[in-house]
Amino acid sequence: MGRSIRGLVILILFSAPILPVFGETIDPFVMPSARSGGMGGTHAAFADDFYVLFTNPAALIDVEDQFSAAEITVSMYGPLFELFDMLTGYSGGDLNLSGIAPGAVGFDMAGPVALGWVGRRMGLGIFSRTKTDVKMTSSIIRPVLSGEILLLGGYSFRFVDKPRHVLDGGFLAKGFYRGMVNMEASIFDAGDIISDFMGNPCETHLGMGLDLGLRYTFMEDLAVGLVCFDAYSPALVSSYDSLSGYRDKSASDSSYATVRPRLNLGISYRIHSGFLDRYISNLAVMLDYNDFLDLAALIPRNPILNIGLGAELRLLHVLSLRLGISDALPAAGFGLDLKYLKLDFAIHGKELGLDPGVRPTYAIDLGILFRYF
Repeated sequence: MGRSIRGLVILILFSAPILPVFGETIDPFVMPSARSGGMGGTHAAFADDFYVLFTNPAALIDVEDQFSAAEITVSMYGPLFELFDMLTGYSGGDLNLSGIAPGAVGFDMAGPVALGWVGRRMGLGIFSRTKTDVKMTSSIIRPVLSGEILLLGGYSFRFVDKPRHVLDGGFLAKGFYRGMVNMEASIFDAGDIISDFMGNPCETHLGMGLDLGLRYTFMEDLAVGLVCFDAYSPALVSSYDSLSGYRDKSASDSSYATVRPRLNLGISYRIHSGFLDRYISNLAVMLDYNDFLDLAALIPRNPILNIGLGAELRLLHVLSLRLGISDALPAAGFGLDLKYLKLDFAIHGKELGLDPGVRPTYAIDLGILFRYF
């Protein structure tokens, strides 16, 4: 690749965050991952499997051929046990959630559509996601239910290929469609949301986007990754007065929005020694700072919440043990690689406030993945 093209790609990566990002913004398409949940979130420099499609497109060049047939990854957060006890006692009358402390409950599921391929510098895939966030106050409950579909394709380049120094770049183009139902009811009459479901307002997001990434590797073990998610991702937002209006295709309002870009920087290091290599397939530690652009927000999060720490220990290519810190809260998990079937479990903290310890809660992740090499 000529120097002019290399320079252009790097210039685009670093100038992408200053593209117009003001005005209305919408949430990104983020695939939940039990593996990432157990080691402090996603890491921009850590790349060894199919999930690089969602962490750094520059790493596509380093991943061996992998095919994803399907996936079900479920992530739940909030006062889960209290909510489960209350719902199991629901007999069809008025649902009273006043016994749940004000806050939020969430459910996020990746799949079952997770069809894709990574290898030979490229990555392609189509993915589905279902998500529910329930915001509660002392008197009001506001659930938001969304279903999403994502189509993406990416490619990576090798800019520098020296015996000790390697620099890769990559891009990922994507298109997405999202349908959202916005509900609201008194916390004492939450059952009304279900009884008049078709009367709830909704909206759709139809858009496309671009991720850009760089990854530098020193002597194969030390890597530094820089990725800009949604460098520019415009979307058409259509609002409907009710689900019945959506069914009749009678939008009450349409506007344009963008997915807010996020700039992540990370470093990873693989630890080797003669003794460890006899029993351990892989040992890696990671450190990231996520979403640098949030520092320029009108009301930013505390910077400590954007720091991610992680470690993964893999034994005999089968059992993985994970530890991490995200949102200034601990995380832990494990995984089993059964060749064609992968099982992952994690429990990790989630900070709903803007400062550490303001509104902490915990999430439980469980992943069942069908991946083939």
